[in-house]
Amino acid sequence: MRTKRISALVCALAIAGAAVLSAPSERVNIVPVQAAGDIVETTGTKPENIIDTSTHIYDNQDKTVKGYMFENDDGTITRVEYVQSAKKIVVEIYDMDTGELVKPVREIAMTMSIFGGFYAGENYNFIVEGEANTEEDSNKGVFTVIRYTKDWSSWKSKTLNGINTQTPFAAGSCDMTENAGKLYIHTCHRMFKTSDNVNHQANMSFVLDEETMDFEGKYTAVSNNPVFGYVSHSFDQRAITDGEKLYIYDHGDAYPRALVLKSYDLTSKRLKTTNMITVLGSFGDNYTSVTTGGIADSADNIIVGVKMADPTGSIDGYQDLKDIYLLITPKASIGESGVTKTVKLTDYAGKTGLDFNRNSAPQIVKINDDKFIVMWKESTGSLSWWSATDTPVRTKIAVIDGSGNVKGDIISTSEVTLSDCEPILCSDGMVRWYANVGNKMKMFILDPDDPSDFSGRSGGEDDKRVPGDVDLDNEVDIDDVLLIQQHIAKWDVDIELANADVNGDDSVDIDDVLLIQQYIAKWDVELK
Repeated sequence: MRTKRISALVCALAIAGAAVLSAPSERVNIVPVQAAGDIVETTGTKPENIIDTSTHIYDNQDKTVKGYMFENDDGTITRVEYVQSAKKIVVEIYDMDTGELVKPVREIAMTMSIFGGFYAGENYNFIVEGEANTEEDSNKGVFTVIRYTKDWSSWKSKTLNGINTQTPFAAGSCDMTENAGKLYIHTCHRMFKTSDNVNHQANMSFVLDEETMDFEGKYTAVSNNPVFGYVSHSFDQRAITDGEKLYIYDHGDAYPRALVLKSYDLTSKRLKTTNMITVLGSFGDNYTSVTTGGIADSADNIIVGVKMADPTGSIDGYQDLKDIYLLITPKASIGESGVTKTVKLTDYAGKTGLDFNRNSAPQIVKINDDKFIVMWKESTGSLSWWSATDTPVRTKIAVIDGSGNVKGDIISTSEVTLSDCEPILCSDGMVRWYANVGNKMKMFILDPDDPSDFSGRSGGEDDKRVPGDVDLDNEVDIDDVLLIQQHIAKWDVDIELANADVNGDDSVDIDDVLLIQQYIAKWDVELK
């Protein structure tokens, strides 16, 4: 059956070195929100959220996320973004299917000068802000949590003074999760000077009662964090919960120099710690050859996505092109055997002749306990991690199971881009996120289940799929045959994989090659 292909969005490409199962490929489709066949350029506030590789997710030390999306009970999507140039937070609601702006909810003026993060809770929305405190005044407000009702009609805030903080969110991120009416905030700060006259950086964490807005836990001192665990320096912080335990991640460069995973039992109040990966380099060296992408949990494992140099090798000399890894740690092993399995998705490091030389840390989206989407971006630009000049090349998408095994081929598309807006799974089974593309907001949809069904989405005659046309030149010829043969032989070629399966058996193999050859020879055959 001929199906519509919108703007030739999907190319499936097996990356050398990736783990690929022998089972039929489970393909994924990226679809832009449609309006007469075009990507929607929304009428809302232009986002500043244009994320190049060097700032997505971060270079060596993380940055606070500026853009967020969440689904509302009525099926609409709310976008929350901190617009740094205007020192304001924009809240807008969009139609989930068309991407059209339903209404601008409000623009929120900052109460403090540093944006920390946003969290959409079950009953409330939360914004975290901070203030620099160079004078190290214990009476100065440096950290505030603002709680909004879900309709944004009223708010309440709670501010903390001093808390051993010279600069909140310095050289790290801010992540939040909730459980049983408690908001867990995991972030970082540059602390007051210690006896060596240095303002050291470390993680800091809070537990907030969402109803009373009272802090039940404030962990801001040196070596005192019994819930989240103390790490210094901590260049990235993540926190998720499965309802029974809180799982915490820190990217440490000294105490310890490791990628640290912890579990905190919400009933027994017991904290356990495992160093998943020992970080390369000298103790306390700020450069670590690692950047973190996402964290997710399956029924049995915690999955962390990272971009890093070979952990068995040596520090990479500030080169930005590193390989993509998944770190798979059984929940039951944290603090016990602590065995972390390393799954390598790419084979970039040390390669020459590539058409890109930078890449981003991977984002992870949980579909269910045994299905996850992993995405990262490839770009051109300086090899040095501190460079901010990039030209996006393509986005890579992999489907993995709950144990980190790759399902099918890794997909490549140059028609979509990632941002620091973490993709979300919506009630219709689609994954959505937004990005600034050409100084306009564009929203994207990823279908993890059905890569070929575009029924119900508008598109012109030019958008129709052409079975067998894998080089997208609108012809089926010997060039397509050769490309499919090279793909089967696992050559590094870029093809439209959705057009390669011409017999409809959900796999690409020699049978498809023979059928296309018969078609070219004008045999009485049909390409599906």
